[in-house]
Amino acid sequence: EFRRFLKEPKIKECVSNNRGVVYDLIASHGNVEDMVFFAVLMQDFEKVISHYLQQDDYNGALLILRKQSDVELYYKFSPLLMQYIPKETVTAWIAKSAELEPMKLIPALVQYDHDKYREQGNEAITYLEFCVEKLTNKEMAIHNYLLSLYAILRPDRLMQYLDIQGTDPDEICYDLKYALRLCMEHDRKKACVHIYSLMGLYEEAVDLALDVDVELAKTQAEKPEDTDDELKKKLWLRIARHVVEKEKDVKRAMEFLHECDLLKIEDILPFFPDFVTIDHFKDAIITSLQEYNSHIETLKEEMDEATGSAEEIRKEIQSFRNKYSTVKANDKCAACNYPLMTRGFYLFPCQHKFHSDCLIEEVIPNLTTTKKNRVVDLQRKLAEHESSKLQQQQSNDLSSLNIPKHLDIKAELDDLVASECLYCGDFMIRCVDKPFIDEEEEDQSHSSWN
Repeated sequence: EFRRFLKEPKIKECVSNNRGVVYDLIASHGNVEDMVFFAVLMQDFEKVISHYLQQDDYNGALLILRKQSDVELYYKFSPLLMQYIPKETVTAWIAKSAELEPMKLIPALVQYDHDKYREQGNEAITYLEFCVEKLTNKEMAIHNYLLSLYAILRPDRLMQYLDIQGTDPDEICYDLKYALRLCMEHDRKKACVHIYSLMGLYEEAVDLALDVDVELAKTQAEKPEDTDDELKKKLWLRIARHVVEKEKDVKRAMEFLHECDLLKIEDILPFFPDFVTIDHFKDAIITSLQEYNSHIETLKEEMDEATGSAEEIRKEIQSFRNKYSTVKANDKCAACNYPLMTRGFYLFPCQHKFHSDCLIEEVIPNLTTTKKNRVVDLQRKLAEHESSKLQQQQSNDLSSLNIPKHLDIKAELDDLVASECLYCGDFMIRCVDKPFIDEEEEDQSHSSWN
């Protein structure tokens, strides 16, 4: 009678506006069944779910939760449901995955007693794997928690996950430092080796890999860039030392000479005990001596070539001592086209001639900032020296004039601005793509044409 009475539209509206009073009235009579019916009729699903949870009817609560559409109720009640019916709860999440945000379900996934709630942890892994594999979720919190569950509950899947994530630190979704700390805490050595390698800590990776497997250590030793031969050799020596001193395997250590071209017999000999028969090293020593003999022959050839080149250079220097160039009175500066002999100038072997200040003015814009500043500083020092020289000439006191220092300054300035001809040297090649006029001059030219 009560349920039929509530289905009347006007009565339903009135009751809805006073639902608190109706709840109290029904509760005072202890009529639980009618109260649940009324809550469903009012679409007050939060109250219905709370009622089922109070009665420890978790499946009933989940059934109501799945029938309603308010996702906020999933976030509110999932932590409790996950403790008692984890499998059914995760199934409900996956069915509702299009509307749920995995980040907001983390409070329901987090657990503290993994021995007591192992089933909960396994179901959490199921959901997180669904998020990562099916939903392609990239959020770090999701990946970090999945990795922690692997490390604690499913170590068999840990390395598979790390391999899938790849080796590019920019593409990895989990936090490397957190992962390393977690794997060390739970003694997941292979995972630690993998993470050390990703972080560029190859020495630590090799040292830890030696506690697991020598082959794993050899793999890590090959990971540094090919240009870093010094580090590679250092890593291989660590492995060789371990094999000799800890495993007492002389034969295996000798095999490293063939596996790594950077190692020589003399590199690993210090690791062996004093009383080891030479039979173990016979082949390696013969090979090493042959390589040294070949290297010595190569060095001899290079020395002969160097000697020949030095002789040619000496002949050229001798010929340059007797070489000269003539400057005529009417010669002009190649830069400003004014008479050359009006002030100091540079003469190059190619016969191009420049006033000193013209050459410096042309060269300075193409120098680096450091060299520009140095040229300006040297010019200032030369100017100060000339000024000091003039004053001392006027006073007939040249005793304190530092001529060698002046020549050093001049020589350094020459090296910076006159090491090559402005038109015939590398400078002109570097300027081959430079426009004949800059953008400002080009705009002015265009405007003048119009």
